[in-house]
Amino acid sequence: MHSVAGELLGVGPRRVAGLGVVLATIVLALSQAGAKESSMQISSSSFTAQGSIPSKYTCEGSDTSPPLAWSGAPSSAKSLALIVDDPDAPDPAAPKMTWVHWVLYNLPTQTTALAEGASKSTPAGARDGLNDWKRPG
Repeated sequence: MHSVAGELLGVGPRRVAGLGVVLATIVLALSQAGAKESSMQISSSSFTAQGSIPSKYTCEGSDTSPPLAWSGAPSSAKSLALIVDDPDAPDPAAPKMTWVHWVLYNLPTQTTALAEGASKSTPAGARDGLNDWKRPG
């Protein structure tokens, strides 16, 4: 498992430099300003650190969200948010923007995982934000 801090999503069945096992950046809604950076960790059982993201989880496949698990959320967090971005969109050789694929917020702090396909059926209490296609999920 790798630290979430500063790592962003790469999309597609290609090898993703610097991605590690991180598929998303988890942003915390903390109970107090100035809280120290956490040592949160995130992983997926569907691919390995510095490995390829299977096409099943991309627009080249069924475009479903992979299983994700995390630990280390600060005890002061009131809720969690998941932002899945693609920093080399639309072309890894000539990136033009960071594309936001999925925004999920108001995740209860006791949530420590999302099952495969969670983008189609979000956990109780969680809310979908709009992605760069201007739609939820």
